[in-house]
Amino acid sequence: MKNIVFLILISVMEISCSTPTYKTGDIIFHTSKSQQSEMLQMVTKSDLTHVGVIVYKESIPYVFEAVQPVKLTPLTTFIKRGVGSKYIVMRNKKPLTSLELELMNKYGEKQVGKSYDIKFQWGDKYIYCSELVWKIYDSAGIKLCDLKSFNDFEISDSSTKQVITDRYGDSFDPNELVVAPIDLYKSNKLKKIYSNY
Repeated sequence: MKNIVFLILISVMEISCSTPTYKTGDIIFHTSKSQQSEMLQMVTKSDLTHVGVIVYKESIPYVFEAVQPVKLTPLTTFIKRGVGSKYIVMRNKKPLTSLELELMNKYGEKQVGKSYDIKFQWGDKYIYCSELVWKIYDSAGIKLCDLKSFNDFEISDSSTKQVITDRYGDSFDPNELVVAPIDLYKSNKLKKIYSNY
């Protein structure tokens, strides 16, 4: 009987130790199951195709994410939507101050309901996932990474060119400022706190 109780206690301890504790402001990445995910993997040379910012509301974890539309998604739902429920969580190396968190939350709240930007343009009318995360941090004066342009990514593949033609027609600007999930992941301001990839 003592052995059984001991084994149960060990199992509970292993589960609690393997369950990470997240904080408001943590950034969560996964491989999306969306139609454009495969193209994004090819263009960015990364499996990370979707990203959001974790925020707690009344002690419940949510994710600010740009889908259609921008919304607050329960963390568990966000995780389950990723391929194989695999995800990575990164945290700002320098602890976020209460003012920074307040500014980030205010910016995120203002974006809720905004339409997803299928053209990945650097504006304020529409917004895409990594742009949302970058701008949430920027609202608190934190520049996570330098912006790139479409020319910095692999866009010469015929299938990618077709998507570009379908989405942009003749209005595609290869010098448009953009940021990809992998750019955020590589930020020297962040540290990895969890991954089950």
